[in-house]
Amino acid sequence: MSAAPRNWGKWGTDDQRGTLNYITPEKIRQSAALVKTGRVYPLAIPLKAGGPLWPGRHENWHVATHRNLCGPGAGGAEDILMIHTHGSTHVDALCHVFTDGTLYNGYNASDAIDSRGAKRNAITNIGAIVTRGVMLDVAGHRGVEHLEADHIITPDEIETVAAAQGVAIGSGDAVLFRTGWLKVWNEDKQRYNARQPGPSLDAARWAGEREVAVLAADNSAVEAFPMADGLVVHYEFLRNQGGYLMELLDLDALARDKVYEFQFVVAPLNITMGLGSPITPLALC
Repeated sequence: MSAAPRNWGKWGTDDQRGTLNYITPEKIRQSAALVKTGRVYPLAIPLKAGGPLWPGRHENWHVATHRNLCGPGAGGAEDILMIHTHGSTHVDALCHVFTDGTLYNGYNASDAIDSRGAKRNAITNIGAIVTRGVMLDVAGHRGVEHLEADHIITPDEIETVAAAQGVAIGSGDAVLFRTGWLKVWNEDKQRYNARQPGPSLDAARWAGEREVAVLAADNSAVEAFPMADGLVVHYEFLRNQGGYLMELLDLDALARDKVYEFQFVVAPLNITMGLGSPITPLALC
């Protein structure tokens, strides 16, 4: 990609948090003011074997161990999970995607990443995210259950949907795109995996101009795919801007209740040297 990295050095040469720097204490306090009803919407899809995930990743594996099911005396049971950290609703660490051997903020990938994980831009730099969330129901705005597979969400469409919903997007916000594409998973898994709608490269640049902290969606990559130039939103938003991408969110309940603005809360697992993490995002309104 020819565009120069937008935020490298903006918060210092040692920065590993990227756009989370936009989320100030004042921003967090402002997001708390959005909680008026006390309603909480969990936005994670079920974490299970056979759920949707990026094509080519191994399916999640889940088994339960148990003892003394019939008594007498004490018994117990627990889970064993083997999953990709990117194998369900998840957040990408800033080390997840890179180009030309270089991570966000100019770190050398060969120095930062090995088989143990990441020494730079790891998931542990997130801690927790609490900010204002805005859900853009692009499918609902168009009056369809889901967008067509080749639909590309442009900056003009983002602004049109936001205006129709009566919301504006500002610094430190998390912007969540509802394409409706999760519905396709239960109908035709091959179709779901072959092609997906999502935001364009220009949309990622638009987000950078507005200092958006997080882009999220209900598909497998946030962005539309496949694209001829690869994962262009990942390269631009994550690698160039230090922005956070969250994938496979269930936004249908928010759309049903027309909840477009809320406090958005996410805490990844504290995985040492982790390159991503499963999450359960919460929308509080």
